[in-house]
Amino acid sequence: MNAPDFHLTDQSTRPDSDPAAAGGEAGTAGAVSDAADHIVEARRKAREVLGGEANLSESDDWRRVLVSARDAVILLWLVWVALLGFGHAVLAPWILVALSFGIALVTAVSLARSTYLRVQYFVSELERERREIRERFDHEVDEVRALYAAKGFREPLLSQVVETLSADDDRLLKVMMEEELGLSMHHIQHPLIVGAMNFGSTLAAGLLLSLPLVWLTEHDSQWWMPIGGLALLLVLAVLSAWATRRGVVEFAAASILLSGVSGGIVYLLTSWFAEIAGVAGNG
Repeated sequence: MNAPDFHLTDQSTRPDSDPAAAGGEAGTAGAVSDAADHIVEARRKAREVLGGEANLSESDDWRRVLVSARDAVILLWLVWVALLGFGHAVLAPWILVALSFGIALVTAVSLARSTYLRVQYFVSELERERREIRERFDHEVDEVRALYAAKGFREPLLSQVVETLSADDDRLLKVMMEEELGLSMHHIQHPLIVGAMNFGSTLAAGLLLSLPLVWLTEHDSQWWMPIGGLALLLVLAVLSAWATRRGVVEFAAASILLSGVSGGIVYLLTSWFAEIAGVAGNG
């Protein structure tokens, strides 16, 4: 695309005592103020949209896949603890296998939809910014000036930076997306790929934990679930640490603590509820 034939005048070359220059500076200040207000509103809108279901956070695709697998392990662990608390652990094997498929499907659809919404938002904002650059070029330049003035740029460097950035439509578009809306221009996987990756990781983790129960006795399952679940969480912690270049202990401690505390609460509650239900049934 060819940039419109528009150039900013370097205000620093004008005499301070020139009334016309003073008037021009006042007009520019007003335009910059309006642009700054527009930027605040645009960023508020972006936070609202990306703070909801469209938000995938800043984690990469593989980190999200590992989180999905970890969540599946913890959810199945909690269901098994609940069945144990109610005294129906004998039903756990096939229930947990069926739940593995259900959790994987829900996770895949949810993340695929979230990715789709995020992509649609990016596309709509790209089109909006392209249209504004085409139809309201002067206003977009004022917004760039306001952005870089807020960063501490002063004349004559400010005008030089603004003129350089606004000389190319694609460059200006990238600046407005990243600086105005805070949207990083990076690659996003296709929603179907995101869904498939998370479906696979969630189902694999779920089946690794639940399938052995089919062949184990009820007594043996009582050691497999905590030990097998712990082993899976540790493996996922190591993979997460490798994917994010962070410490293994951090991920392992968070997963184990979450599983232990939530599992203990669920077991106490279900045992209590089972006792209440038993008393009610006898009455």
